[in-house]
Amino acid sequence: MSLLLSDTPKTPTVTSRSGKVLALSIGSSLSMVASLIFGIVASRWLSKNDYATIRQTFLAYEFIAPVLMLGLPTALYFFFPKEENKRGIVIDNISLLFLAGCIFSIFLLCGGYKLIARRFDNPDLLETLPWLIPYPLIIMPTAGLAAILVLQNKTKSLAVYNVALSLAVTLSGIWAVLATHSYFAPVIVRVFVPMLFIPVALFLMLSGNPGSTRWPCRDSMLSMARYSLPLGAATILGQLTLQSHSIIVSSICTPDEFAVYINGATQVPIVGIITGSIATVILSEMSFFCAKGDKPVALELFRKASIKSACVLFPVTCFLFVTATQFITLLYSEKYEASVTPFRIYLLILPIRIVVYGSALMALGLTRAILIRSIFDFLINALLCWVLVRTIGYIGAPIALALTLYLWTTPFNLLRIGQGFGVHWRETLPMDSLLKIALACIACIPLALLGSYGFDIPPIARMALAGFLYLVPVVFLFNYMGHLNLVNIRNKLRKVI
Repeated sequence: MSLLLSDTPKTPTVTSRSGKVLALSIGSSLSMVASLIFGIVASRWLSKNDYATIRQTFLAYEFIAPVLMLGLPTALYFFFPKEENKRGIVIDNISLLFLAGCIFSIFLLCGGYKLIARRFDNPDLLETLPWLIPYPLIIMPTAGLAAILVLQNKTKSLAVYNVALSLAVTLSGIWAVLATHSYFAPVIVRVFVPMLFIPVALFLMLSGNPGSTRWPCRDSMLSMARYSLPLGAATILGQLTLQSHSIIVSSICTPDEFAVYINGATQVPIVGIITGSIATVILSEMSFFCAKGDKPVALELFRKASIKSACVLFPVTCFLFVTATQFITLLYSEKYEASVTPFRIYLLILPIRIVVYGSALMALGLTRAILIRSIFDFLINALLCWVLVRTIGYIGAPIALALTLYLWTTPFNLLRIGQGFGVHWRETLPMDSLLKIALACIACIPLALLGSYGFDIPPIARMALAGFLYLVPVVFLFNYMGHLNLVNIRNKLRKVI
């Protein structure tokens, strides 16, 4: 507990930005690794049908949660700094999220779990979904924890909390899999272990905030809900666009095919770790500079964020594309070798997701543009996904997302951001620098191929050799190009750890 409380609120500064991003990225990375390890164990010790049952049980909540939250956690970035009674605002936010969670719990309680099980054509869900009834009541009220701790400049506390929670859930889930070799116990563990962390989360959300503890205020809650509506609608559509793939594949394909597909989507959390951490830190600063009318500084901040993300996502894309077969079979065994194809298609999406475009649009006040883009994102992607999955199977899901992002979403984002900053769309991102980073990564691919296929050694050794041969020259090239400073990175890592 002392570690969680060790950092006190400070005024955010530009010089502290890198440390915040690094702290959030390390926390997210460790959380992702913990979740990935559970997937590895469950894939190897359970049948495809049992593994699919676990994933489909929580897929229903993951699909509906953005709809119910309505962007309320994001609203804290607007209301929290303005209100004197900050503790009261947090109480109002928690109350709204609890009421939203009640909606899904009541739906399941009134027989909704039967509809979901029938839609997914998986009778095992009739046993697991009823246990999901208390889950939204446990998880949703603390959804604003990240926003509150970032606003209080307590990113280290947030990272520690996320890692502790994910490790507890993952380790207990692994124990449940190994002890029972069944889907039922891991589901129970994932539902009830987070209950142990609720007191800690609530304490972190309420402590250190000036103001009095009061009952929820109806006027404040209504004001927060009205503000959240347009951004919440855009967030809902954005999340539904991503989650709709899993829903459509679950509805059309068999549980075994869904298991193969969902393991092929392993790369997705990488985007959240890098771009999400950077966006969380720079959003408030971009909004500050735009409010002052200093748009060139805000644009430069956005451009620098893209370079930092590209220095991670571009090498990851190239390396994992080459070693995809070894990577997937090493994680999930050879029975999931078919997951390599969707995995590679999803990797092709990473290069255009080096920034969270919504952060720039929000800072510029273009919330209507976010909503319009999100509506068409959802419609285009859902239609393409449904047609392609019906035509060519689960491979159609990643193809649909790639086509949507390359042909509609990214061009629209760059055009509107350029208009908001008063520059040509090509100037919204440092295209020349990004191209040089991409070429450096591509130039080192033969070294990854050599390590991955040039020696008759075990798969894990080939992955390690390919990683060493590829990443070492890439890092030194980035250092030579001025995009990395190895000495500073080493010092910051040591300080954060």
